[in-house]
Amino acid sequence: MSEEPVFIRSKWGTSRYVYNHRNPVGLALIILTPLIALGVLFGMQAESTWSEGELHDAVRKGVQDLEGKRHYTSLESNHGALVSAAIRESGIGPGHGVDTRETEDGGYTVSTEDTGTEYCVRITLTLEEQPPVVFPGAQDRLPPSPGMLAFHLSHATFSNGACH
Repeated sequence: MSEEPVFIRSKWGTSRYVYNHRNPVGLALIILTPLIALGVLFGMQAESTWSEGELHDAVRKGVQDLEGKRHYTSLESNHGALVSAAIRESGIGPGHGVDTRETEDGGYTVSTEDTGTEYCVRITLTLEEQPPVVFPGAQDRLPPSPGMLAFHLSHATFSNGACH
């Protein structure tokens, strides 16, 4: 083993410590540190972008999670926000960057900047006739604002391609 220390004071005008290339451990750290940093950066980049499979799985799970549940909204609202929120809450993919556009026929085209794939999501909301009974500590909550009505999402589907 070398008698040289792993860290030495910099000779470039500062008094900070740097790796010593004359020590085998210091040389290994000089080589490994940038490789590990690059691996971490590539991993972070991969976690922040959508893949085709992640988008497909997130849309499928989001549509499944929406179906059969109560939602508070108004008739005039853009219900694409329900679809976007369900995709984000699916836990698949980075959760951001989902674009939901309403089409003329009432469907919602779902896409991301990272993928070339688009999905068509169609939802059918049915007005609940009886107001929900809310018990203290229960999961169901009252509407967030007076103009909101309780709707039951009775049918939700998705298919490949943009809505036409």
